[in-house]
Amino acid sequence: MKRSLLQSLLVSSLVMGMMPAYALAEVTGTEQRLQSLYASSAQLQGKDRVSTFALQFLSEKSPYIVDPLGEGPEGDISHGPLYRFDGFDCTTFVETVLALSLSSSPEQFRVRMNQIRYEKAVVSYETRNHFPSVDWIPNNIENGFVKDITGSIAGAKTKWSQTWIEKDLWFAKKGEAFVGMSRDFKPELGQLPYIAKEDLLKTPELMDKIPSGTIFHVVRPNWDLRKAIGTRLDVSHMGFLIREKGVLYMVHASNGASRDGSDDDKRVKKESLYSYVERVMMASPTTAGINVLAVRKTP
Repeated sequence: MKRSLLQSLLVSSLVMGMMPAYALAEVTGTEQRLQSLYASSAQLQGKDRVSTFALQFLSEKSPYIVDPLGEGPEGDISHGPLYRFDGFDCTTFVETVLALSLSSSPEQFRVRMNQIRYEKAVVSYETRNHFPSVDWIPNNIENGFVKDITGSIAGAKTKWSQTWIEKDLWFAKKGEAFVGMSRDFKPELGQLPYIAKEDLLKTPELMDKIPSGTIFHVVRPNWDLRKAIGTRLDVSHMGFLIREKGVLYMVHASNGASRDGSDDDKRVKKESLYSYVERVMMASPTTAGINVLAVRKTP
């Protein structure tokens, strides 16, 4: 049976009351930051919000943190916070900026984060949108938050990735606590349109057609990670595409280490899409291209 709002608030208060001082300070700091983010962007409208929030975290050199979010203190598996602003991985960076962009208040942001991160906004590890092609993208298209515009950009050059996502084996591979979840799923065919990396380099007008403030996914069809995680994947990275002075940049939370091997370069950063395709994607035989999603106005 679902808790009432009053019960949930009481539980939250008790949990916070039992927190050590440093953890309570983190929660308080996160809430203060959320208030300040909205106070400073009250006049923004539409897609300008995407660029503004993304570039804000870029300017702060927000660090890359592996799997920084969870399902809160009462989570079924992961007890990490439902949101934070002091560090991201590539997915949570997009989710946080998207939720901020589609919200007009801190209260609405909290609702949007759960809608973006979870199927039907049901907060649990099992219902989290783990896989872009079969979870994150279709569920957020259904939410009305994003629209796939890859085909309208690439036209006849549009390519398609088809990959069997074996979520059942992925859950089972994670250990005993996940075996029950694995029984709830069957292999599902993930299908994604993409613009081929070669076409992005050879046909400059394709990049010119990509609107600023869109979301990209790096598409990797049939990326075979079954031995390591139990399933193939079809996406390896995501972030935002933002145009400045005619140049289309990727703004993304990157786990790329610096040349000296340190972690200094693991942060939110910016690089021209052309440079990234040429430098990173062309050097990888398993990357095929990018999928592009437009951020829609708040439903």
